[in-house]
Amino acid sequence: MSKAKKLSLPSNDSTEFYNYKPKDLIWAKMKGFTPWPAMIVEPSIDLLNQPRKANTKSVFFFGTRNFAWIETNNIKPFEGPWKAELAKVNKPNSFRQAMADINTYIEDPTEVDAEVSKNTISNHSTEADFDKIRDGLTDDDTTNDIRGNDDADNGVETITGDVTVDLDEVAPSYKTPVKRTPKAKASAVATVKAKSSASSAVTKASAKRRRSSQTANSSAKRKRNSSVGYLEDLNDYINHKSSSTPPSRRKINADALAHIGSTSRRNVNSIALLDRPVVSRPEAQTIDMNARSQTLAERDITPSQLTFGFLGLGIMGSTIVKDLLCTGHKVVVWNRTMSKCTPFAEAGADVKGTPMDVVEASDVIFCCVSDPKASKDLVFGNCGVLGVKEMNGKAYVEMSTIDPETSQDIAEGIQSAGGRYLEVQIHGTRQEAEDGMLIILAGGDRSVFEDCHSCFKTIAKNTFFLGEVGNACKVNLILQTIVGVSLVGLAEALALADRFSISLKDIIDIFELTSMKSQLLLAKGKEMAKGDFNPQQPLSHMQKDLRLVLSMAENLDQSMPVTAITNEVFKHTKRLGYSEHDSSAVFVRSRF
Repeated sequence: MSKAKKLSLPSNDSTEFYNYKPKDLIWAKMKGFTPWPAMIVEPSIDLLNQPRKANTKSVFFFGTRNFAWIETNNIKPFEGPWKAELAKVNKPNSFRQAMADINTYIEDPTEVDAEVSKNTISNHSTEADFDKIRDGLTDDDTTNDIRGNDDADNGVETITGDVTVDLDEVAPSYKTPVKRTPKAKASAVATVKAKSSASSAVTKASAKRRRSSQTANSSAKRKRNSSVGYLEDLNDYINHKSSSTPPSRRKINADALAHIGSTSRRNVNSIALLDRPVVSRPEAQTIDMNARSQTLAERDITPSQLTFGFLGLGIMGSTIVKDLLCTGHKVVVWNRTMSKCTPFAEAGADVKGTPMDVVEASDVIFCCVSDPKASKDLVFGNCGVLGVKEMNGKAYVEMSTIDPETSQDIAEGIQSAGGRYLEVQIHGTRQEAEDGMLIILAGGDRSVFEDCHSCFKTIAKNTFFLGEVGNACKVNLILQTIVGVSLVGLAEALALADRFSISLKDIIDIFELTSMKSQLLLAKGKEMAKGDFNPQQPLSHMQKDLRLVLSMAENLDQSMPVTAITNEVFKHTKRLGYSEHDSSAVFVRSRF
């Protein structure tokens, strides 16, 4: 493995580095892990979508068979005086498997090479496209590249191999400005003029040499003059002496000029694109209208003779409507995406085109949507609930998780139209809704609470009437605070166990035997251990609830620092692409 030349660093320090090439066997060190047997490879497709620091190499780890960007100062050649120390056998079993894997590769590289080739970019044009995105090049820059290629076709040779650059000369921004006296300034002006004259003479001489080289058709001189011309262009570009268009790209040592990248033009949208993680969306949940839980089947439920309307067929709403239909209730449904209404229509529900139509066809209208804004839009929006002239004593039940202020606004709107209002907060997961094991928290008009008795008996194991409008929302948000903070604590604890290479299943089994156990944390812990984040309660909904809690606390000047941090953790997990996954996906953020 050949060594590259020394680079002159801004601190006047010098260091040596190896010029690693694909298929070089190495030791790679990741933060928190022991040095690991690995191999330099071309970047994998997934790796190209991850942020990359300067001076990094794409690495394939033996044993685990995964890829990562590793900084060159955390890489050593596999063979060397350090091998005996790094390959000691008193390390985890996974490390021993990795050592066996690399030894097998040394004897027969066929299998690993095939796997690496399958996962890495082998098409040159695709990698060139990635380089274009990474460097933030525009179409004009691409045109310059094409022109550079045309020059090569016309006999102008490009630079190959490594180029050593004195960074003190190339990047003057590293130099500290010095205050000068008037006499020193005059001297400096004279010096600049002298240098300018000398530079002009050098430029003319270079141009003359280039013309003579083209006339004489000397390949050696062409190559030398191309190098000089490129470095002059590079200096001019960095010092903003020439036009804003960068010189045509030639092959140079990327590590030598890594810090110069900050001065080049960047396409902000392209960089943001690279920072976005690639996360698969959770599988769409299908509703089996014929399935009925044993718990629900054992209940003696006499359905009400009233007609119940239902607005919103999301994860929770669709499950509740299914339970109502299974127990013989007459239901009218509406959903923004009308295709979701099809299985319910086949099961006997009446489908309407607008919320206003549902109100006209129903005695009691339930609403279960994602957030306060959606709730208000359904009531006050075009063709909404209040689109009817008079509600004539009809009942409106708000089941969405909203804040007390929003609930009060909706209550006033419904009551002003002659209707009755009840806020109902449902506490539980989708599975608990299927089993009829939710907790119902209600507040508002007691008569509506009585009218909905058969519905509540269908979907809940306990119901609580908490008095006036707003009380149910407050209690539910308080409970959601406990859930959110507990989930983040559980996720961080399991992430720590994972870092220690302790079985997460063992942790959950032990936790189940302690007095700390709870059905929720056990269920979420098992999901985290399996990596199964199919939504029971979407992570975005949990983060929304925490945001409402903090807003409610702000109005009361109540300090909630732990909840605020918990909210930030969920927000970051959303940013990673897990918004539509289950709230247990917060474990992903805790691991990194």
